[in-house]
Amino acid sequence: MSEEQVDSDAPDFEEVRELVRETQLKLKRVSKLSDEVRYRIQEELNALRQGIDRGDEEYVEEVAATVRALAEEHLPESVKPAWREFAETVGLAVLCALVLRAFFFEAFKIPSGSMEPTLVSGDHLFVNKLRYGVRIPFTTQFVVRFAELQRGEVVVFRFPSEEARAYVERQREEAAQRGEQSAECILNFDEKDFIKRIIGLPGDVVEGRGSQLVVNGEPLERTPIRRAPAPERTGQTAYYYREAIDGRAYQIREDRPPGYDHGRSFGPITVEEDHFFAIGDNRDNSADSRCWGQVPKDYVKGRAMIIWLSIEDGRTGEAGLRWDRFGKQVQ
Repeated sequence: MSEEQVDSDAPDFEEVRELVRETQLKLKRVSKLSDEVRYRIQEELNALRQGIDRGDEEYVEEVAATVRALAEEHLPESVKPAWREFAETVGLAVLCALVLRAFFFEAFKIPSGSMEPTLVSGDHLFVNKLRYGVRIPFTTQFVVRFAELQRGEVVVFRFPSEEARAYVERQREEAAQRGEQSAECILNFDEKDFIKRIIGLPGDVVEGRGSQLVVNGEPLERTPIRRAPAPERTGQTAYYYREAIDGRAYQIREDRPPGYDHGRSFGPITVEEDHFFAIGDNRDNSADSRCWGQVPKDYVKGRAMIIWLSIEDGRTGEAGLRWDRFGKQVQ
């Protein structure tokens, strides 16, 4: 055998080194592989590296053939670039987050104090979007419905800006015809989502007799709890009550003392079909159905579930985390 034939039959060490690199990369990235097979391939790769270091051509050729056979049997033909694997992982995570947000849960931040003391500014909570049914993503149309809305539930809903604007204008016109001045409704009609408590369902008659809420002729149970300095109003007092509707109890806040009922009365108002009447728990500081009208049932995005984070921004106290509110269920 000539020297040229020997050289041509000798293994190409650079090609074998590439085989080692590629096989090692595949072995690292493949997940579904038994420990026994993974260990054997790794041992063969280690042996192949040692043969290359010694320059043992015959040994390298033999082990390289074994590595190729094992790789062909147990490993994928090609390996995705690291950037592609990263992109696919991130893409899958984003897709899962979008699916969860569209159909199951959505995070919501409380931007104001209109639901105090139940929810305070800086609370972050999860909203159960599946409770009332499955809807076409990014629309108000339900594909299938589950539970019906219940009085006393705290819900997040898309603000009915067009209906609200028309209602406020209609109230102003009617007040002008009577020679009266309508109650001022301070509202940003461009706001996206609201969170309030359901007080009236379709067909219910809701009325405010001073500070007392009345539904279908029955005053809601109302028990004084305490008085305390108003969180954001220096030198003023807030009054807290326990209120209940349909067996669901919760706390409300008022800023005017008991017996001071001027300007609080409204109605009676009959809740329209496929609508609900919503009020904030901070009764003297909430723009709600008393101000801008009723909410279409299809506008509900979900029921408030649990506070997962609460951050004090420093406006009513020291900035920082409110640890005592973490994990608190929304009543």
